[in-house]
Amino acid sequence: MSHERRQRHLKILELVATRPLRTQDEVADALSKEGWAVTQSSVSRDIAALGLIKIDGIYQRPAAAHIHEIVDPNQRRLAESLLSVETAGDALLVLHTPPGEAQRVGSAIDLLTWPEVVGTIGGDDTIFVATRNRAAQTQLMRQLHELMAGMSMMEA
Repeated sequence: MSHERRQRHLKILELVATRPLRTQDEVADALSKEGWAVTQSSVSRDIAALGLIKIDGIYQRPAAAHIHEIVDPNQRRLAESLLSVETAGDALLVLHTPPGEAQRVGSAIDLLTWPEVVGTIGGDDTIFVATRNRAAQTQLMRQLHELMAGMSMMEA
């Protein structure tokens, strides 16, 4: 996937997380207001690629439909706010959230006291998570992806 398409997907996830968008045209208009030149057909492909679903007529990430199943409030905070998780090197993860959510998500990670996590640094919409090693990075990435998919996690 191209860098531009990935950035557009992150912006779409941010938009659906922060405002009610009911149609592909509304998504395209919101993207245009953010400086993205898109067509309705490209938005349609993006929505399909992201697996967005409509709940009560509003586009949402699929995880949003299952967040109520997550009992731990810190895990729920992650499921609600994480837009993407990427590796950076062998022991660092970069997490993206909607604007203003990174501190809240970083705090939730700290409060979970997962053994894989050495520490977090959060900005406005990005969090760096230092892990113990590559194996810890892989395990934490799996856990975060499960939360993003809306699955309840079992304690290890």
